[in-house]
Amino acid sequence: MHKRLFFSAIVSIVSVVAMGGAVAIAAGGGFGGPGTIKFQDLSASAQLTDSSGTFLFVSVDRGMQTFSLRGAGGPVMVGPETVLNYFGNDALGNAINGCFVIPDSRFTVSSGLSTATLNVDPSVETPCPGFLVPAGAGGRPGLSGVVPDAGSGGGGGLTPITANIVWTSNGAITSSSNTSSTRCQGTVSHNVGSSDSTFASVAGSVSLLTDVSAVFATISDFTNTTVTTGFFSNACTGA
Repeated sequence: MHKRLFFSAIVSIVSVVAMGGAVAIAAGGGFGGPGTIKFQDLSASAQLTDSSGTFLFVSVDRGMQTFSLRGAGGPVMVGPETVLNYFGNDALGNAINGCFVIPDSRFTVSSGLSTATLNVDPSVETPCPGFLVPAGAGGRPGLSGVVPDAGSGGGGGLTPITANIVWTSNGAITSSSNTSSTRCQGTVSHNVGSSDSTFASVAGSVSLLTDVSAVFATISDFTNTTVTTGFFSNACTGA
């Protein structure tokens, strides 16, 4: 039961971010300056368990990524690229986590979010350069830090895995959109975003699990355009 509640909390966070995100003001995050920024984000996630009692939250995301680098000051945004991130506990309660950049070709999402496919092994996994900053913690333009870092997984690799997973939509697509503006000391940032998501079933295999049973799974996409008139000062960002 506690595992389901754990995942439900994560889903609630993702839903809040997708439907009600505000413009981010992030010092050193690679955005927030004058001009127009457009991006698209594709993702799939699942809470998986097996007959031994191991559970694993797996998330794969293609888009702009934000990492907190050790000793490098503020967070750094890179991409677009595809990141595989996972965390959980084995049957003995030991933590399992890892974060890897993978080739874009190893994660595909079909039109209409009908299916998503992940096919990776350690030979194609490059350790993340630092700790992944989730979208809800300020890791995307157009999304403010409305929640604390909700388990961002490992920084710099940790446990590589082999995974062959297929998500299949249940056929119901939830769509949302938001428009918001942020103003500080004469600088204005205007944000327009939209998202689609669907609950899904999961089939396949993961090397950390003896067998695979999905508790919960989703496929989603998010598009965003941010127009900013100037630079937010250090007083605005808290830097």
